[in-house]
Amino acid sequence: MKSKFTKKLFGIIIFLCSIINAQVSFGQNWFSYFRGNLKADNVTVSSTAGSVGGAGVGVQGYVFGGNVSDATLQTFALNFAITNTPVQNRFKAQVGVPFEIQFDFRLAKFNNQPTILENIIVNSDNINGFKGKNNQPNISDENISIPKISSEALSTGFNKYIYKKSFVFNAGRMESWLVFRFTTQEGSIQQSFTMVLPFVVEGLYAPIGRDNPVPIKGFFKEPSIPQFILHNPPGDGSTVTFRTLQEACRTIGINTANEESNTGNVKVTLGIAGQAGMFITAPFEFSASITASVGTGSSVVRSNGQQNCLSITNDITTAMGVARANEGSIYMGYSSTIAYGTYPVVTISETLPRVVKLDSALMFGLVPGSATQFYSSKTEILNDIQTLQNIANNTTLPKAKFEALNQIKVWRQVLAKDSININKATNRVLRNSFDLIGRNGAICSSTTLSLATSDSYDVNYFLDASVGASFVLMFGGSGVEGGYEFKTKKTFGQSIGNTTNSATTVAYSLYDNDEGDSFKIKIVEDPTYGTPIFLVDDFLTKTSCPFEGGIQRDKPKLEIDGSTSPTITVSNVSLGTSGNFRVKVCNNANEIRDYDFGFVGESIVNDVSITSTAGIGSSPTGTTITKLAKISAVPANGCKNVTYDVNISRRNPASPMSYQNIEFVTYPECEPSIKSSIFANINFAGPTPPSNVAVSSTSICAGSGVTLSAICPSTTTPTWYTTPTGGFPLGTGSPYTLISSQFPTTTTTYYVGCETVNYQRDRVATSPVTIKPILTIQTFSST
Repeated sequence: MKSKFTKKLFGIIIFLCSIINAQVSFGQNWFSYFRGNLKADNVTVSSTAGSVGGAGVGVQGYVFGGNVSDATLQTFALNFAITNTPVQNRFKAQVGVPFEIQFDFRLAKFNNQPTILENIIVNSDNINGFKGKNNQPNISDENISIPKISSEALSTGFNKYIYKKSFVFNAGRMESWLVFRFTTQEGSIQQSFTMVLPFVVEGLYAPIGRDNPVPIKGFFKEPSIPQFILHNPPGDGSTVTFRTLQEACRTIGINTANEESNTGNVKVTLGIAGQAGMFITAPFEFSASITASVGTGSSVVRSNGQQNCLSITNDITTAMGVARANEGSIYMGYSSTIAYGTYPVVTISETLPRVVKLDSALMFGLVPGSATQFYSSKTEILNDIQTLQNIANNTTLPKAKFEALNQIKVWRQVLAKDSININKATNRVLRNSFDLIGRNGAICSSTTLSLATSDSYDVNYFLDASVGASFVLMFGGSGVEGGYEFKTKKTFGQSIGNTTNSATTVAYSLYDNDEGDSFKIKIVEDPTYGTPIFLVDDFLTKTSCPFEGGIQRDKPKLEIDGSTSPTITVSNVSLGTSGNFRVKVCNNANEIRDYDFGFVGESIVNDVSITSTAGIGSSPTGTTITKLAKISAVPANGCKNVTYDVNISRRNPASPMSYQNIEFVTYPECEPSIKSSIFANINFAGPTPPSNVAVSSTSICAGSGVTLSAICPSTTTPTWYTTPTGGFPLGTGSPYTLISSQFPTTTTTYYVGCETVNYQRDRVATSPVTIKPILTIQTFSST
């Protein structure tokens, strides 16, 4: 909005002429000032920055005139204008932000002759003046000049003149001004006019340079946010490549997320942290190298605090066959350690009446050499979320906990936004639907990057308690243990610029190695990153090894022979023998398929031996399934005409007697996650525990022995121990008499188990055997 004030200069000229003719001396009423809502049609001053008061609130300026020196008139004009202009009616500006000032003169002739002011305007291609501020009264910050851009005769007796130019204040001030001077000389008389435009300038109170560092109050770790996402295509032999020597740039910015907070108090500056504090310099730039952890390639991210550029130093290529389309994408970016401090700033309140005050701003500065790059897949990001959650759950350090939770929050936003972008119906189509047939040759092409929308992330920052709660609360922050947090939005701008080439391109090569696979693919543009997204039509696609969407070609089915239940229980298995049952490998697909057969190791909590007539194998790499056999040519919509024995046995006499929910599976070898399962419960029949367990005496003298007895089933042997589990046996049989070397010396409990060569379990305790103390008899005699 443009704000303006108007001066009725026709009346001014008449009055000033009378002053000139009277030769009024200094100290008397030699000057005239005009302010407020004087009627239009004379001169209008407008500013694109508006007024402090906001919409609908006009601005107020002053025009002074007299036949005195410029310096004398200027001193009075500045003091009077600042003193008498309410804050609401002052012009508004922001540090470093250009605003435009325009003068529209509509001047009438006096007795059909040009006025003094019109003579000045007509003869002046520029109106000169200066910028100033309250802490340096009467001193020019910068000499300024505003050029005439047009003039025209409006009607009889009226002429119009327009002057216009953009200006910038480089420091925040509660009181600043633009002053313009008009001077004419008639004989020995000099006539001067001074126009004062009062300003409030929001922003940093003084320019910050290396001679004026901002003290560092603390540090925080910036969360990792992708600078770029390269989506992986369908097809186990497909790749997408960001070519070497390409560069993509986009603007970045941080603002407070709480709308009630004053965004003027958060500044993202071109900063660098040094020993003496944060030095704010322009231009400033740092770079971070990013080397592949998945796929191939490397890149460099350059940043100057307001713009990030991604330069490709070696081709970055998605890995082949690692995941379904858009699930094995490459996320690239960096994070840095950020120093922060506070610095004086001029602010204008958001509520009425407006209050102008000298406040404190939060300022960020990058710590040199702290950039940590990342080059991750979706799986790696999910793993990092789990690692960070473990840190948050176990650390007692408030800052470490906060930063871990903050990164988790950002990672979840990254994945959620990526999912939304992939499925957005309005995405620009780069290539309409086409077919990719397995082993039918590669399809190669490329696309030039563009960008349609910006993207913002909600990011929280942790400030040490030394900053002070009152400071943080200005941002709508909340107290957390050991410090304070405030919420921001980090925004990546809409445009992509290129500094090393005229166009940034991404190439793709689509190929699938599985005969019988077929894809129906459409390629659209990622609205945030401009990279291609590959959409697979699930109704017109069929895939296997690995399954990449569409119709699943592999549909294994494992059945228990003679049963429709997925669970079998085998009980009362004799010791020394195996529990067994039979299975069938089936196929619910419409084509002949090969499937593997095995069991899931995690389903076995104790040691057990498993064999099968199907065969013996090893666990596939990267799975927890132990492969027993490969079952070839399982017929479509049917079962293999062979059944397979499964044998489960205990490994040693101390093994458990029961095994529950052992999972057996059939699956395509290339993708064990596509599986069919049955579950087996095996219970072995052990002997009954010993009965009639006894000792010949529960209290004996030291050096005496006892006899132990118990009854066991005829197929087992009573075996005696001094421990309830483990240890070495004392002996076997019943009764069993301790030999002298086994006599107890302290209170002792004995244990007996009914054992065989295949069973050692369930011992029963005797009553404790205690040792009586030996009495010493002493003989006394008298003399």
